[in-house]
Amino acid sequence: MNFEALADARTRAALALNWLRAELEPVGEYGRRAFDELIPFSPGQESKARERVARITRLAETLDPSRVDAIRDALRAAPDAAAAIARAAMGDVLADANLLEVQRVLDAAARIGGLLAEPDGTLRALMHDLADLAAALERGRRGKFGFYLADAYDPALARARIAADDAQAQYDAARARLAARVAKSLNRDEIAAGEFILMRADLHGSLPAGIHVVREAPTYLLCELEHDEAALSALEGRDRADVAVAEAEESARTKLGAIVRAHARTFELLLQRLGSLDLTMAQVRFAQRFACVAPEIVDRPAVTYTDARFLPLAAQLEREGRTYEPIALDLNGVAVLTGPNMGGKSVALRTTGFIALLVAFGLPVPARDARVGLFDEIAWLGIGTDETAGGLLSSFAQEVVRLRDLLARPAPRMLLLVDEFARTTTPHEGKALLVALVRALRERGRVAFIATHLAGIAEASGARHFAVRGLRNIPLAPQSGDLAEALAALAASMEYAIAEVTGERQRPADAIALAQLLGLDAALIAEARRALDGEG
Repeated sequence: MNFEALADARTRAALALNWLRAELEPVGEYGRRAFDELIPFSPGQESKARERVARITRLAETLDPSRVDAIRDALRAAPDAAAAIARAAMGDVLADANLLEVQRVLDAAARIGGLLAEPDGTLRALMHDLADLAAALERGRRGKFGFYLADAYDPALARARIAADDAQAQYDAARARLAARVAKSLNRDEIAAGEFILMRADLHGSLPAGIHVVREAPTYLLCELEHDEAALSALEGRDRADVAVAEAEESARTKLGAIVRAHARTFELLLQRLGSLDLTMAQVRFAQRFACVAPEIVDRPAVTYTDARFLPLAAQLEREGRTYEPIALDLNGVAVLTGPNMGGKSVALRTTGFIALLVAFGLPVPARDARVGLFDEIAWLGIGTDETAGGLLSSFAQEVVRLRDLLARPAPRMLLLVDEFARTTTPHEGKALLVALVRALRERGRVAFIATHLAGIAEASGARHFAVRGLRNIPLAPQSGDLAEALAALAASMEYAIAEVTGERQRPADAIALAQLLGLDAALIAEARRALDGEG
């Protein structure tokens, strides 16, 4: 999937797209090629995106997951026969291993056709056109994973192999007679077919005829039989018969290769279709595994969803035996998000970008429902990505440079996700910069979701204001001081839901409560509360 066309490296890191790539990757070589070529839909291609979403959703609903897995197993087992077909197309003679690859691909395609819930017209037509090739290869089938150039491919091949067997038998008989004569001269019952040892102590006089010394040692001679005229004549006959078999096999392979070559273009189309099916089945399995639904793809830049999940985090929490709280959002234009530390603001931004990216590729989304438009670019600014400018710029300067570059990009429809911009400068100037940024984005008609700790941004800029609900109650710090236990208590007390706020409301002292929960000194916590209340 060409995520690079929609999101730069920092955005891909923030949205955990390596995780998504791994989840959506097909299982076979043909599918992986199609996967690498998949590009996102652009604004104006909403109808095509809707068609893909509808197809994936329909298959996810009608295909049993076990059948999807069986189809993917068949795709995984199909070897990469592209090189063999290319060689056949150029007139090369194919070896048994190449012909087996072609046969196994046809087997996989036939199995997949039988597993699909509804007939695949394209696949069925291709298999019909390849029926002659399948029948030709069937004569060479040997078990489940074997191919042999059978005698049935050419009567001349069968005759040549019979003649070769006869020539081998004649040669074997000639050597047997020679071995029996030599064994008798040495007073032995038999002589080994290959090399044999003759002890010097057992040798009386000169060596008998028919023995050739391979190597001499002080106590023995390493010998082998030396062909007589009858054996040499039989050997020559066997060699001529072997040449005849090789020529007959070459002729048979040439004829079989011609059949493969005649079907090469159709077979290449079959490989492309298998790649497309592999890509589709990976997306169907993704939709089934994560309970995804078809979004409504709208013609305007907006991201609205209910009970949506940021899957990389949800999967991690599931592995840890923890629950994930889905969120809802109605984003069109520019909105500001506030809330406590560890309240899920960054996750809300990531969820929004994640949902928008899935829709851009025409995929179902992990939500109860969603209405999403297509974007030219999804961009992340802020916490959660590696800085690349090195030590020449401060963190704030790097943020400013990135914001400058993002604002200069020519993407008419950009979804901008801003996480704690200007967090490292003074609150007074940080607020001023954020207010100015929100106003500029609104004037340009951009869609942006901006998370911040600074108060008054939405009110001063005229943007919509959303807030994470935050702590339902203030959990007590665990007596054990265990961090994992403290985080579990925090998660149990935190309400991650997002609600739209009218006016600027005072947030409770969640940051101080969090510091207390995580074990900060009690006297320091008390002093912080007095300062907050104006007592310090």
